[in-house]
Amino acid sequence: MPKCIRFSLLSLSLLISSYSSASPWVGTTDPQLHYDVQILSEFGYLRSVTTTFPIPWKGISEQLSLVDTTNMHPTALVSANRLKHYLTLQKHKDVFSSVTAYGASQRSRFASFDGQQGEKGRLNINSETHIGRFAGKISVNFEPNGEQNFDQSYLAYQLGDWNLRLGSIDQWWGPSHSNSLILSNNARPIPTLALSRSKTTASTSPWLAFLGPWYATAQVGQLEDSRDVPDAKIWASRFTMQPLAGLEVGLSWLAVWGGDGQPDRMNDFYRVLTFQKRCSDGSEECDPSMETHIGSHLAAIDAKYTFQILHHPISLYGQYVDEGDSSEFNVSNQANSVGISSYISGGKIYLENSDTNVSCDDAIVDVTHCYYESGTYSSGYRYYTRELGNNRETDANMTSMGYLKHFSNGDVFEAAIRYIKINDGGSEEQQTGLTEKITQLSGYYQTVWGNWQVKLGAVVDASKVNQQGTENEFTVFSEIKYSL
Repeated sequence: MPKCIRFSLLSLSLLISSYSSASPWVGTTDPQLHYDVQILSEFGYLRSVTTTFPIPWKGISEQLSLVDTTNMHPTALVSANRLKHYLTLQKHKDVFSSVTAYGASQRSRFASFDGQQGEKGRLNINSETHIGRFAGKISVNFEPNGEQNFDQSYLAYQLGDWNLRLGSIDQWWGPSHSNSLILSNNARPIPTLALSRSKTTASTSPWLAFLGPWYATAQVGQLEDSRDVPDAKIWASRFTMQPLAGLEVGLSWLAVWGGDGQPDRMNDFYRVLTFQKRCSDGSEECDPSMETHIGSHLAAIDAKYTFQILHHPISLYGQYVDEGDSSEFNVSNQANSVGISSYISGGKIYLENSDTNVSCDDAIVDVTHCYYESGTYSSGYRYYTRELGNNRETDANMTSMGYLKHFSNGDVFEAAIRYIKINDGGSEEQQTGLTEKITQLSGYYQTVWGNWQVKLGAVVDASKVNQQGTENEFTVFSEIKYSL
C-alpha cells in the first residue's frame, strides 16, 4: 500500500472517540446486510439499486423507517428486522470494533462473497466510526506468513450527495451471486481514491427523475509493485440505474494504465479516459492496423429484471464483458454470466452459468486463454496474482446452484453446488493444454451468541484433469468474530 494512503489510514486511530453512527455503507460490518437490502428491494418494499457492493445507508435508512411491517412477507420481515436492528445499534453505539479470526485446513483456489476466503488464515482487528461528515475504519490484518496489511481500511468525507473515499475495501459489481466477471472480492481490495454518490435512491431533481434510483462511482487506484509492469494504475467506474420498477441496468469500466516504462502522466490518463490510441511499437506514426488503445480496458453491461408471481419475486439477470483493446465489438466473443433466482421456504435459491472462454484477438486459430490477459500488462487484470473479477479463473465455464437463508434469530445458512470446467492453454477440440473438470459442494452456517459470531463451513472438491483419475479434496473453515 502506498505510504500516503497508509499514513492517512493510521491517522484515523486518533479520531476514534465518542461520536455517533458507524459505516456509511451497508455490509462493510456484516456483508449479509447487503443481501437483506436486496431481498427487500426484490419484494418491492425498497426502491434502490442493489447490484453494486457496498451501497450507502443514506436513503435506505429513511425508507426503512417508513416501511410498515404489519403485513410484510415473512422472508422480507426477517431482513427488515435485521436491518432495523443494525440501525438501532448505530444509534446507541459510538464505535464498532471487532476481532475476527479466520482459519481453513488449506488455502482455497476459489473464494466466495461471504463464505470461504482465499487465504488459509487471517487475524483481523478493526474499529469503525463516523464523525460528522467524516467516516473511517482502521483494519489491521495479520497473515500466516508474518505479513501485515490494512485491507478494508478507509477514510471518507461526505460532500452533499457525494462521498470521497481513500482506502481499500471489498467491492462486487454485478447481479450474480456466485461471481462477478469484472470486479469482485476474489482478490485483495485495491487502494483507491473514489468519488461515489452517497445514496442509491431516486434523485429529487426533476432533470434526473427518468433514472429512477441510481448510483455512480469513479475510482483511481495503485496496483502492486511486484507486477510485470510495476506500479501500474487502475481506473474503475460503475453506473447503475432503475428506470423502470424491477429493472436495474449497470455499466462498468476498468482500465489498467501507466507503470514503469508506460505513459504515466496526467495527460496520458486523459488519453486513457478518452479512448485515444498509440502505435504499438512506440513510434509517432504508424499504419492504423498497428494502433492500439492506451491502457488495457474491460467494459461490462449487466441487467436484472425482477417480477412477482403469487407474491414470490423472480429475478432474471445477466452480465456481459468485452475487452476494449479490440477495435471491433464482437458480441459472440464476450465473457458472460446469466442467472435466475427466486425464493423457496424463506430462502433465496439461484441457478447461474458463467463463461470466460474468450478467443484471442488476431489469432490465426481459435486460441483462448485471453480473458483477464493483456499484451502490454502481462500480469493481466489481477492483484497479487488473483483475478479481480471471476473467482473461477480465466477460460472457465461454471454452472452453480445455491440456496441462502436468513433466520429470524440472526443465523445464516448458505449451500451451493458448482460444476466448473477450466480449459487451460488452448482449444479442447485440438486437445491442447489441460482441461480440468471440478464438481464442488460447499456450505456454511453462521450463528450469533451475544457478542460472538461464529461461522463454520466446508468445501468438497472432486477434480479430474484430462482423462486422468479423480482427486478429492475436503476443506473445512471457520470464522470467529468478537464485537468489542
